[in-house]
This record gives sequence, C-alpha cells and structure tokens, in this order.
Amino acid sequence: MNKILPVVILLLNPWSGMTQRLRFSSWSNNYMQVTSYAGNTASDAYTLRFEANGSLDEPLWKISVRLKQAVTGGSHVFPEGKLSLQPSATLGQMEPGPVPSVAQIGMPVDVKLIQGQEVFLVPQSAVPLYNKPSSPNGYYDLQMRYNFVVEGGSYLGSLGNWTNFYVPLEFKAYDQYNNVIGITEHVYRIQIGELSGTPPDGQQLSLKVSPRAVNATLDLNSLSDYVNGKTSEYPNGLVLRANTGYQVTVKSLQPSLLSALGNSLPLNSTTLSLRPPDGNITVFPVHLSAVKQVIARGGTTERNFVYLDILYTTKPDDETLVKARPDSYSTTLQYEIVPL
Repeated sequence: MNKILPVVILLLNPWSGMTQRLRFSSWSNNYMQVTSYAGNTASDAYTLRFEANGSLDEPLWKISVRLKQAVTGGSHVFPEGKLSLQPSATLGQMEPGPVPSVAQIGMPVDVKLIQGQEVFLVPQSAVPLYNKPSSPNGYYDLQMRYNFVVEGGSYLGSLGNWTNFYVPLEFKAYDQYNNVIGITEHVYRIQIGELSGTPPDGQQLSLKVSPRAVNATLDLNSLSDYVNGKTSEYPNGLVLRANTGYQVTVKSLQPSLLSALGNSLPLNSTTLSLRPPDGNITVFPVHLSAVKQVIARGGTTERNFVYLDILYTTKPDDETLVKARPDSYSTTLQYEIVPL
C-alpha cells in the first residue's frame, strides 16, 4: 500500500499574519544498517521539538519534510518511494498537561519521502501548541518522535553490499499563516550489509502527486465563480504504477475545510474527480469526505507509469459558499493505492 498527502485549498479571500516566538529543533541517531530483504525500521530515529517560555497559543501549525536530492551511494541510487517516516510517540511538558498524542495532533501514520517534494508530517495540527503556565516564564516542550523505515523488497539486492547511502532531509515548521517557525537539516546514513532471507516477488504499487498538484488551490474571486461553479485542473497531477489490479482511494484528514481564523466549510462543498488517459481505468467522482472513498480502479500497468488529471470543482449556486465568510479554507487529502 502506498499513501501520499497533498493539500487542497479553497480560497475565498487570502490573508497572512505573524508567527509567535517558538524554538524548533531536532536530533537524530543518523544511522541504520539493513541486513535483510525485509528491510528495517530504526525506532525513534528522529525527534522534532518545539520549545517556548511563557504563555503560548499557536493553532493550525504544520511540519514538513523534504528529501533534498537523490539518495546515492557510489554509483548506486536508492529507488524513490522506499523510505518513509512514521510517528511513534510524543512527550514533553505543558500546563495544563499532558502533551497531545500522535492521534490528537493528526499525524499521518506513514509519510513517504519523495525527492525534491515537500511532504507533511503534520499537515495541519488538530490541536494548538498551547501553554498557560502558573509562572510567567513557565517552560513548554513538545517532542515528536519518528521511526525511519526502509521498505523491504528484492530491489535491496541490487544496491551493493556494504554500500553507504546518504539521505539529506530538511524539516520545516510553519505557523497558521505559513510563516516559517524554524528549519533543521539532517543527513541520515543507510548501510546495506549482507542480506539474509529470500528476495520477495510480490505486488508492487506506487502512487505520487506531481509537485504542481501538491498544494492545489480553488480560487473563487468573481460572481461568475459562485453562480456557475469553478473548476481547478491539474494535468498529470496523479501518477501511478502497478503490477496487479488496484484501486485508489482518497479521504480528508480533517473533518471540514478550516481557516486560520477558525471558520469552516463542509468538505462536500468541493468535488474531486480524475481524468484517465484511456478507458482502462474506471474513475469515480466524489465529494470530499473524511471517510475513505474509491476514486479509481484499474488493472496492471505493465510496469509503465500512468498519468491522471486531478480536478477540483464547486457546484453552481452553492448556498453554503455564497453565505461563507471570505477567507482561505484548506484541508489535507490522503491518497492511497492498494491491490484488489
């Protein structure tokens, strides 16, 4: 199974603001050895941290990670989509406590690293960074731990024994207005050792949102847009490959379209549809929902990449949108490909 997390924004009136003073830092064990075709997981490989002193209330914050360049070791290149980060725990201190959990924050359970693409470890926090200390400079500390995962597979056998691969990652924290709170960088070393076990020959599925479609915007800025509806199209926005029958699903990670001001819109005010290149893929338009929905089904692509257009649409004369407060509303979508 493969999951990706683009963001869709319904823009009624953009605006920006100022960030609060926060300290963002990180640390890592920076090393893993792989000795099995099953891959490996480095527990608590990364810790991301927010610190502050005094009162704090920062809603709708985000954290992203970007694989800065190809992962190489000598003449070998680590294949894309085989590395991921998975949240494992939170800890720290705040008043009143305890600190929010992984589930309360709304962290995706598995985030694939894609070269050059900013993907979100926290797409839009469901709880604020909050501190109301009993003393004026009371300490706030939120630590988020992540496992680093190397996916198993026969591909590991082609990477060369005792080859060292270097994974350059950039972590970036944002406030609710997309102002940068802080940036940290790490270079993680993966060493491929003598591999044990039998190379698997199983199902292979991949799914990717093109960089242009990662932050999709649907901008309603005229009377005609409200009366006739508006469509925002992203050609070749979704890229997939499969060696078996598959289906693609989508769901929102938030229960509604939210703004930094606290305004909201129902998810079903926006429709998502795909346009396939031919008749070999069946597609199903859906209203956005927090419930997982099937949007495409198909058979094997015979190791070829298939490109589908993504379309986001509002319906004509939607009373909900007409009456909505002008603002910038957004949610994060999780696409997933699974075998049939």
